[in-house]
Amino acid sequence: MSIIINFEIGIGGFGKVLKYEWRDSGLTVALKCLKADTIVDERNIKDFIYELKLLQRVSNHPNVIAFYGVTKDSNGYYNMILQYASDGTLREYLTANFTKLQWTDKLCIAKKIAFGLLFLHENNILHRDLHLKNILIHQRQPKITYFGLSRQINEITSNSSVLGMPAYVEPQCLVNDKYIQYVI
Repeated sequence: MSIIINFEIGIGGFGKVLKYEWRDSGLTVALKCLKADTIVDERNIKDFIYELKLLQRVSNHPNVIAFYGVTKDSNGYYNMILQYASDGTLREYLTANFTKLQWTDKLCIAKKIAFGLLFLHENNILHRDLHLKNILIHQRQPKITYFGLSRQINEITSNSSVLGMPAYVEPQCLVNDKYIQYVI
């Protein structure tokens, strides 16, 4: 695979995302890889494979980030090849464009995010970490991304951990109500 790194576009707890030019395909892509200081253990490998399998199932929806495949780097680590979102995160996009956007544009973005979320739920997937930084914008279209905390509905119990950013967690989760009742 012939790729040229452009720059780092994001960083998280375990991984980072780099912008690449994928010469063989002519695409600009995002490469999701582990940070250099991340310990590669069985748990991290399982989480990577789990996220990979979820992405394979749902990346055909127009409001979910596209998954193109996997590559192995020179250190022997596997990396996900994802669609590059040219307009950044929803937070960055709204910060730069909020006053320029009409309310119909803002409503359209919200509606498309809801369609993407509905598609995930129809496929029995709960995202569990949906917020402004985990929605990307590509050519004015919202794309749900980052499935690292996502789970299948049948894997979640009433005592499952509450994850994600506190400002975006459902109130029922914060008062320790039965989680599963409210998400189905």
